[in-house]
Amino acid sequence: MKTISLDKKKTADGQVVLTSLLRQWQQIEDHSVESTTHIIQQTKNSFIKLLMEIIRQDSVMHKKVQQFILDSMEIEAVTLTPEDVGEIWENIERHAAMEKETIELAVKAQKECRLFVQSELLTYLIEDEHLHDRLLGQLEDFKRKMYSNG
Repeated sequence: MKTISLDKKKTADGQVVLTSLLRQWQQIEDHSVESTTHIIQQTKNSFIKLLMEIIRQDSVMHKKVQQFILDSMEIEAVTLTPEDVGEIWENIERHAAMEKETIELAVKAQKECRLFVQSELLTYLIEDEHLHDRLLGQLEDFKRKMYSNG
């Protein structure tokens, strides 16, 4: 019995630490948004503006994801039912196909690109599209596990 209570304490302590870390991280993301916004306002260079805007938007999204994690621990647990997924699965599959098509196009574009900056931006886009594909793949894994367990 002591082991169980210690494990529960470890879990509770871990959640306290995790919550604290996520809140600190959110503060850094807020500062990142402020910093990149300031840099955008300071520069006339369109490339620097673009890079700062990418980082700024990512910071905004990171904070939303961090808040979702916090809310799922403190307010309401994450739920995902077969019905949630089933109702929209055909649309998700169509979107996943679009993501794969964009990856193919981006890779072809990068192979044709001989300019350094443009090639680097294409690399960024390819990586981002791969991330989207991976996220949709995770959703498919969740769906598969739900239907195999139910």
